[in-house]
Amino acid sequence: MLVPPPPPTRADRAWLASVLGGDERSLRVRRLKGGISSAVHAVEIMDAAGELQRYVVRRWTAEVVTTGDGADGTAQVRREAGVLTGLAESELPAPRLVAADAEASSCSYPTLVMTWLPGKVMLRPADPDGWLRQQADLLPRIHAADVPAPDVDLWLDLDALEIPDWSTDDGLWRAALDLVQRPAPGGQRCFIHRDYQPFNLLWTGATLSSVVDWVWSSYGPPDIDVAHCRLNLTVLYSSDRAARFLERYEAVAGRRVEPWWDVAGLLVYLPGWGSFLQQQAGSHLTVDYAGMHERMETTLRAALNRA
Repeated sequence: MLVPPPPPTRADRAWLASVLGGDERSLRVRRLKGGISSAVHAVEIMDAAGELQRYVVRRWTAEVVTTGDGADGTAQVRREAGVLTGLAESELPAPRLVAADAEASSCSYPTLVMTWLPGKVMLRPADPDGWLRQQADLLPRIHAADVPAPDVDLWLDLDALEIPDWSTDDGLWRAALDLVQRPAPGGQRCFIHRDYQPFNLLWTGATLSSVVDWVWSSYGPPDIDVAHCRLNLTVLYSSDRAARFLERYEAVAGRRVEPWWDVAGLLVYLPGWGSFLQQQAGSHLTVDYAGMHERMETTLRAALNRA
């Protein structure tokens, strides 16, 4: 379990009031649950007209930063600020940039403020088919957006991959490892979310209303988004949900997902997946760790059969 981040300091609150143009005495800050790479808080403040305004503040604190490229979060704030600026020109249901202090010149940590979006994470949908369908339908719209972003990082150390000691089918894993050692295929490259999965989708009632957490957005193959969502659907739910998501995406996008990218995205599971999942899920879902390896092998086998 990660160490809880410290609340915003007096200096943080003064900066927030200044950039939000509100009365600091009315400022209310509430920590949002679920984040594992940064500290995220909801902010409420009265504006000059006396109306309550809502925002979200993201702070890259030393207690929660788990990435390797700049533990102070400066690079992450700059990256997300750039992506959110680009998203402002799109019609995607994403937050808009309000302010940023990447160098922590006024704040205790690198900080980014964005607009607040309605909706909640939905991990136990009453209509699983409609839930999957909406996730798949939105993804091609993201890929069609004209948003500048850094080149994608694979998130996979090919040299470090090996057959897991819990494998029930070494031949399956050997085939998967052999496949991704071949050169990655060419093809379409576009704007991608890079962390498209249920934890980053907000729902208003039964409608997918918003997508959040754009810090890792990149320019790269769209199949990376599909594979990453399939990985998360597999570990949280079932191989069947991952398969139905893929089927729906291909029908809507009018294109076939390249098996190389699908397998590579699933192999991200190997370095040791899952320790953080229950923290993300909170009380919304009890993660079935016991069946996770079996579910992954089923999804991986289906991906290899497509190859």
